[in-house]
Amino acid sequence: MMTAEELAQRAIDVGILSDSELQQIWNELGSRAVTVGEMSAAMVRSGFITNYQLDRLVKGLRDGYFYGDYKVLYNVGSGTFARVFRASHKVTGELFAVKVLRSRHSRDPAEAERFRREGELCQSLKHENIVPIHEVVSKGGVHYIVMDFIEGRNLREFYKVRKKFDPMEAAEIVSGMVAGLNYAFRQGVTHRDLKMSNVLVASDGSAKLVDFGLAGLDSEISEGESANARSIDYAGLERATGVRKDDTRSDIFFAGCIFYQLITGESPLGPETRDRMQRLSKARFQNIRPILDLEPKTPLPLALVIGKATEFDPQRRYQTPGDMLADLKIAIRRVKEGADNEGAKQSLESQEGLGDDGQPRKIMVVEADVKRQDLLRDLFKKNGYRVLVSSDPQRAIERFRSDAKAAELVVFCSGAFGRDAVDMFNQFGEDKLTSSLPAVLLLDEAHGQWSGDAKISPRRQVVVMPVKLKELRHAIRQVITA
Repeated sequence: MMTAEELAQRAIDVGILSDSELQQIWNELGSRAVTVGEMSAAMVRSGFITNYQLDRLVKGLRDGYFYGDYKVLYNVGSGTFARVFRASHKVTGELFAVKVLRSRHSRDPAEAERFRREGELCQSLKHENIVPIHEVVSKGGVHYIVMDFIEGRNLREFYKVRKKFDPMEAAEIVSGMVAGLNYAFRQGVTHRDLKMSNVLVASDGSAKLVDFGLAGLDSEISEGESANARSIDYAGLERATGVRKDDTRSDIFFAGCIFYQLITGESPLGPETRDRMQRLSKARFQNIRPILDLEPKTPLPLALVIGKATEFDPQRRYQTPGDMLADLKIAIRRVKEGADNEGAKQSLESQEGLGDDGQPRKIMVVEADVKRQDLLRDLFKKNGYRVLVSSDPQRAIERFRSDAKAAELVVFCSGAFGRDAVDMFNQFGEDKLTSSLPAVLLLDEAHGQWSGDAKISPRRQVVVMPVKLKELRHAIRQVITA
């Protein structure tokens, strides 16, 4: 059975306790005739040894206390491929995080080489929303990366406690994430392992990306490896949408998924599963329920960003993280601007869509995109309108031929229709049956140049995205009352 002196000698032998520090502990105890338990408690109480180190000493382990100049204090996280330790520099005492490749992967030359190259690739990334890497060491069977130690917790842990986040708090976190993605993208690096556990939330609330997964190494990953535990969700999305493995739009999709889950408390991809075939299923990525169905109080500007980020069709998604970041910043600003007056306006807005007879006005939204339909439907319902939706502009016009009172106002959206929306808007104004009906043409930002081609009048207005909600409502009120 081990004695207190034998335990102390082990600590000296592995280098985590100096002779002078040991003497201080003996002095505190006042005697060497103490139990191992008493010695253990004194060691930890002194601050010279952590519980993690003590546990290894008691087990008789002689390695894992140091990685280069870094003294391991305790384990802060473990994954399939690596463990992360909090460590202090032997000379300066500064705190760092040391990510160590697990031994079973260290024995695989390909895994060890990939780990080293990932570290070196990301070492060049210097941005406030990316955890900086200071050293990458790969010698013999030991492979580790030294990073800043972030005081805080990863987003997954934070989410488990909070369950749901205030939409604006979620927006600020995601804004930091996307800013980091945008910087990396400009350096030619995609993340390819974006998930909550790879986002650290610092004590000041800022988000910092870590573990760029298979970033930049796609050309050397075989088909058989593409669906491993680190990239299976990405593999499922990439196969379903037919994009290459380093497409930044996949990072954007998963950033949108995180944003969605923070606000609703539910993953847009459904319950978590370890079943490989389920995770690779195309349906997971196609059948995302509109966020306003789950969380109707989500501010519309934020819901629009989430909807576009999680589009299944990569061409309809944001094309770069910078595009998403720009829209998200605008959305955050608009929500903040409207927050002060929202409470006072809520009662009035709920009656906005009522006609002179006190009954809801009927508004028709012509839009093919299901997510945009849901967003506009919820917006107008919230303001008292009865909402009809048509996914075919020509069919919408035909409806008025059979029923002149089908709706009291029509909103044509260009998002899915492009130039056809302008033509239909003009046709609607020229047709004798519909020329007197109020109409609004809502142009996507990319279609703004067509606004001059639209034939407008006091009862026919054009609104170009991005637009504040009050501006859209104002345009609708104008054409109704003209």
